[in-house]
Amino acid sequence: MELIGGLQGGDHRTMGVPIDQADPSVLLANGGTVYGETATGKRVTLWDAERYKYAADGGGRTQEEFWHSPWVCIGAHLLSADERSLTGVRIAVDDLYYLTGDGRFCAPQWAQIEGVDRPGEQQQDGTSVFPYIIPVIGGLKADVAVGSTSSATYSVYTTASRPWRSNATEAMPDLKLELMTNRTRSGPSITLKVDAWARIGPLSSPASARDLLQETHPLLALMALTTFAKAGVASLEATSTVGEEISLLCHLGHPGRPESRATRGLVFAFHDVSLESFMVTWDRLGEGPQARYARNMTIGLIGHSPTMVEEHIAQVLGAAEGFHRWCLQGGNNPTLQERLIDLHDRLPGQIQALIGLDEVKDKWADWAVWARNNVDHGGAKNHRDVADFYHLKVIADSVRLVTYLAALQEFDVPGEVIIEALRNHPRLSVLAKRTAEIANLPAL
Repeated sequence: MELIGGLQGGDHRTMGVPIDQADPSVLLANGGTVYGETATGKRVTLWDAERYKYAADGGGRTQEEFWHSPWVCIGAHLLSADERSLTGVRIAVDDLYYLTGDGRFCAPQWAQIEGVDRPGEQQQDGTSVFPYIIPVIGGLKADVAVGSTSSATYSVYTTASRPWRSNATEAMPDLKLELMTNRTRSGPSITLKVDAWARIGPLSSPASARDLLQETHPLLALMALTTFAKAGVASLEATSTVGEEISLLCHLGHPGRPESRATRGLVFAFHDVSLESFMVTWDRLGEGPQARYARNMTIGLIGHSPTMVEEHIAQVLGAAEGFHRWCLQGGNNPTLQERLIDLHDRLPGQIQALIGLDEVKDKWADWAVWARNNVDHGGAKNHRDVADFYHLKVIADSVRLVTYLAALQEFDVPGEVIIEALRNHPRLSVLAKRTAEIANLPAL
């Protein structure tokens, strides 16, 4: 990137000039905005940039500066992440396609192809060829799933590889194959690919990048709940009010890995819980600032594994208490122990049987409360000897699992779907088995 304008040396507090006097090509120190261009002439803006060190000569003139920025806007020069000049956003999230049930690749079919006289039959020279066709439903499918919150509409799209269509390709069919073929020294290859993304909008009025980032939270929460892992964002794109196509780069807490192996197993998909139903429940569970905080904390802990068991206990017990009190309207009077037991008792009997806490739920809740008090107060008043600190992890994981299952209940995930996940999902099945170790804790 080449900087447009220049950086002004000296005290960083005086760098740049006031916004109302600024040339748009000068760094605005009070806004942390840097304008630049790529080598190909594409506009680039850094937002919230901060200088963290610089090098100067003997006369105090700045020779070199180093900056950090949590935002990059590619495709436009916009004053800040709060400038309301965007009309919508398109987001690609890892594993989203697998929720759609959108079958683009059909089963291979054996075929008769000219030039292959004896398909499948081994000849004297060792030749054995098997002509086949892989049917693919290429192109774009819009509105595969649609849902709305009180502030935005979400539409999921899918697309699959297809031959290029033009007058030339229709006149010369072999050209379609040529355009899809990647020729390497080991031989030619054709890659067929399927993608999914979500479009957020239209919004009632132009929004800022920071506003649009907030609107991605329900979709990321959906992916966390259905994969029991952090959602990775592969791309974030927006359109400006003047038609500029913009790519946004920012810190979302978990990088996208679109080319890595897909998540093994989903807890539920759109045929189990529609996107519209999910978004309605998302709004309901977040009615009021306390409920929004508790909801976000509960879902935010999915996929997070602290290295210190004390941190784990404090977080999951805080989330369980808040989710029961504010999201499930559990009231102000129940004790934490009563809240935990109620979270457990809300689960269907078959699910309770699978996680194995029904016979020891009083013991489980009592130990969970003691562990929270011991951590948060720097030692509980009534000391208990824990023979193995692994037991504290078992307590934390069991509370995490029960709270997560209670959340799935609120989103109307079918009971049989949850049971299947508890038996076969690679992470949930481990947690479900681990809860059996609560019985090994010392007696009360």
